[in-house]
Amino acid sequence: MMKKLENKSWLVTIPLVFTLCLLSYSITLASLTGKSLNIPSQYGTIKESFDAQRTTQDTNRMIIHIQDAHCNYEAQKNMAQLLDYLVKTYNLKLIMVEGGSGNVSLSFLRNYADKKAREEVADKYLKEGKISGEEYLDIVSDYNLELYGIEDEALYDSHMDSFRKIDSIKEEGLRFLESLSNNLKQLKPLIYSEELMLLEKKKSGYEDKAITLAEYCQYLNGMASKKMLNLKDYPHLTAFSETASLEKETNFQQAEAERDAFIKDLAKLLDERGVQNLIIMTQGLKAKMITPEKYYSFLKATGEEKLDLKRNYPQLNAYIKYVTVSKDVNAAELLKEISAIEVKIKEALFTNTDQRRLAEISKSLQILTKVLNLELTPEDYAYFQANKSQFTTASWIDFLTQNCSKYNLALQPVSSKVIDENLAQLDGFYQLGVTREKAFIKNLVHKMDESGQKLAVLITGGFHTPGVTQMLKDKGYSYVVAAPVITQKSDSSVYFSVLRGEKKPLEEAINEE
Repeated sequence: MMKKLENKSWLVTIPLVFTLCLLSYSITLASLTGKSLNIPSQYGTIKESFDAQRTTQDTNRMIIHIQDAHCNYEAQKNMAQLLDYLVKTYNLKLIMVEGGSGNVSLSFLRNYADKKAREEVADKYLKEGKISGEEYLDIVSDYNLELYGIEDEALYDSHMDSFRKIDSIKEEGLRFLESLSNNLKQLKPLIYSEELMLLEKKKSGYEDKAITLAEYCQYLNGMASKKMLNLKDYPHLTAFSETASLEKETNFQQAEAERDAFIKDLAKLLDERGVQNLIIMTQGLKAKMITPEKYYSFLKATGEEKLDLKRNYPQLNAYIKYVTVSKDVNAAELLKEISAIEVKIKEALFTNTDQRRLAEISKSLQILTKVLNLELTPEDYAYFQANKSQFTTASWIDFLTQNCSKYNLALQPVSSKVIDENLAQLDGFYQLGVTREKAFIKNLVHKMDESGQKLAVLITGGFHTPGVTQMLKDKGYSYVVAAPVITQKSDSSVYFSVLRGEKKPLEEAINEE
């Protein structure tokens, strides 16, 4: 949704000697914090950071936790680029990963071919899901990297056994849930009010990309105001909605022209050191080494007393406001707030118990679908844990049967033995995932003690983020949570195929190559 000004022309002419300061500068680990760490926006985004109080040398550690999008080729390629940047910029040497134990490096493969051949073969393996982004970098680069698996082997094997049991009932369970979902679609227009149906329509439209996130948030804001909900409880939703409004009001092409004029005018009024800083910041933005909000905040502060930004550069001023507001939007927190305000609005719209019960069943059905597809979020799992009794399909049937009869629908809802008899197994799979997190941190601490490294990358699936970050916080470690850029949806069949062991093992594929 957010647009960035294109860096097509930079009109300031500066003596060449000043550009020498741009050639190289590094941040030492002693000064590296979550706030100072940057990553190129074309490869990934920082979602969260925490800076611990560094009371001793032992706790002077920084973990960059990268949320893995398993078997998504685009995400894995961007992760490799992101890791490459961290190696060059912050001298990263240690990468710790789930899914393995001990030394899992593939650098030995460098001995078998030149760089070009390695890139071709590694790219093929990456597309097939045989290797991941960090393994790709380990194969194609010449870096002195250590890839270390942080699994407890027994726990991991138990988790895989649990996966295989879920996988054996997956298709039958999903068929049942889809059939029941069709029953609910016929009941909702008969039980829900017009406003509840509109909420359903808007939410489906957003999920199916028929309407934009901005349009959906605008609708939610309007409904929240109408039902007198306190929008101060949803700061990211409020900031995002304001950003969307500012975007409509800003002429980005004119703002770009005014920015170039502003920089040119400002450079004439600065001393030599001021011009140096302007060059460094401008080049940093062009190279995507610093964020737009940081750059435009600098630009405004530097020119505030020298030029009348509001009067002479109105569109640039509007754009700076747009960028300033957008920095207050955290994507992960925004999605949490959207889910929370949906619940509040729905509660305000319910007029009888049938509407509320139908909504409960609908939510339970959606979460069970995610459970079987291994797509459960930490928030979904927390709801699942707190409301286990709602997920027994047999408990839905009386309500659904009575209402089908009441509204003369020729439907005969039935419960699913395959789901009801395996609820404990489904729950156990996710509990094992949480238990594995404790092993992650135990092995991470051991490895950092052993290696003496103060900076490391930790790569796990996003489901583990809340548990992992809390334990890092408890240990007194600073951390940054980052995610590789993804524009294409993952093909879950590739991931499931890898988990099932249907694809040829990497070792066998290497021997054939």
